[in-house]
Amino acid sequence: MDLRLTTVLAEDVYRMGELSLRLVPDTPVFMDGGAMFGVTPKALWVKHKIPDERNRVPVAANCLLVQGPAGTSLVEGGVGDKYSAKERDIFGLEDLGRLTRSLRAAAVEPEEVDHVFLTHLHFDHCGAITTYDGSRLRPTFPRARHFVQRREYEILTHPDPRSRASYIPDNLEAVREAGLLELVDGDAEPVPGFELRHTPGHTPGHQVVLVKDPAGVAAFMGDLIPYPTHLRLNWVAGTDVEPLVTMSTKERFLAEVRERDYLVVMYHEHHTPVGRLRNGGIEPL
Repeated sequence: MDLRLTTVLAEDVYRMGELSLRLVPDTPVFMDGGAMFGVTPKALWVKHKIPDERNRVPVAANCLLVQGPAGTSLVEGGVGDKYSAKERDIFGLEDLGRLTRSLRAAAVEPEEVDHVFLTHLHFDHCGAITTYDGSRLRPTFPRARHFVQRREYEILTHPDPRSRASYIPDNLEAVREAGLLELVDGDAEPVPGFELRHTPGHTPGHQVVLVKDPAGVAAFMGDLIPYPTHLRLNWVAGTDVEPLVTMSTKERFLAEVRERDYLVVMYHEHHTPVGRLRNGGIEPL
């Protein structure tokens, strides 16, 4: 399957006023098609994502590097490399450690990152924010403030039985111990130019990250809109814990995206991860 990213952001810097944005991908994951498409019949979703012989579809991990007046920021925390051989086989994980290499290709060292914004704390969204150094876990970005919804952190530490497999507490503990974790409650703008918008449904503590400049706004969708197909209100991932809440959240937020013509960035899409909403879909840059 073709996992190459085909947007301008995958190779070049996209400028939005004083900001530069660039996708810095981590390793892709292969996820069960039912997990990504929920109750949508396979006969419909297979037209958009072709599964492998194990019914897995490719799931990109498009972290977003933002550089501007507020410093160097990373939106989303990647997949990481702390997986057993069994987990690597289940999820098709091969190119482990790719996020750090992607950052260095953009001339950014992990120590230079000032902020990390996390949409939620499922393992494939924050796995790279801690690194095992041979004796203990340590923060990958040792001077960065890490922002997440308080409700999401509470779920990480006390998950329900349905969600437990999606959360790995070790992904965040070293960050908390280092004093780098900052919990927010609802909508907030903790750093100039970055607005966190509470968008529940996938998880109760999910948030969309708005990257803002007078020249425009980019909306990093997290798992609110994992693929362009999920722009349809009734296409909801099987991993969403509150699918009806997801639908109402999407309806409300996408109306704002269309009205204000936000640039849309999708973490999991590997063909057209960046674009603007046009005619019911994504128009790539």
